[in-house]
Amino acid sequence: MKTSIREQKIISILESRGEMSVNALSEQLGVSVSTLRKQLADMQERKLIIRTYGGVMSANRFPDETFDSKLHKSVSEKRRIATRARQLVHEGDTISLGSGTSVYALSNLLDDIEHATIYTNSMQAAEFLARCASLDVHICGGIIRSATGTIIGNEAFNFFNGICVDYAFISCDAIDDTGEVYSDNIAVAAVESAVLKNAKHRYVLCDSTKLGKRSIARIVNLRDCDALITGKNDSIVAEKISLAANVDFV
Repeated sequence: MKTSIREQKIISILESRGEMSVNALSEQLGVSVSTLRKQLADMQERKLIIRTYGGVMSANRFPDETFDSKLHKSVSEKRRIATRARQLVHEGDTISLGSGTSVYALSNLLDDIEHATIYTNSMQAAEFLARCASLDVHICGGIIRSATGTIIGNEAFNFFNGICVDYAFISCDAIDDTGEVYSDNIAVAAVESAVLKNAKHRYVLCDSTKLGKRSIARIVNLRDCDALITGKNDSIVAEKISLAANVDFV
């Protein structure tokens, strides 16, 4: 079995089971313990898994919610967020799109651009945009998270780390009142951070249910972005975030 295929199997097994002993995992994969330990060490360095004493666990401590499930939450707010974000981009722009349903809502509004180059790690966004003849669409390689259609891993990280774009848009799972932006998954956070890295303009799109929360993996602070685009929220949390960074309420 090729190392890349085995890596994908390891992530899939651990995200369904949470944690396993190295011995049990080696038996399931049909690979020697010594070979597996070397691969697990490399995967831990890339934050794809977490090593424990005698075992290994998923880097994602939260059960995956499916893309379709997320898609049907806060629909009207995500539509407003996407409409506002769409006003920022123009013909001829280069655009990076991260994963998540708020960014996917934006991707669905880009089909009227006469010409643009788009890079993404979202299977759903790529599938929609590939139908638009006027757009030059690039999707990264890597490991596909089956529940969400998000592409992660070293190949995806290097893909975004090596390109420069005009605009980058990501979504997230949480934003605390200091403006720290989080994902529920360490490997996802690493790629989303790379999506933003070489962009001239950086935007975080998320619905207001994510505000005032923290999660396991930091992506970025809003101070390093042009703005957060989110739905109207009159809470004290929203006021604190607005003091920490530029917030565009829609």
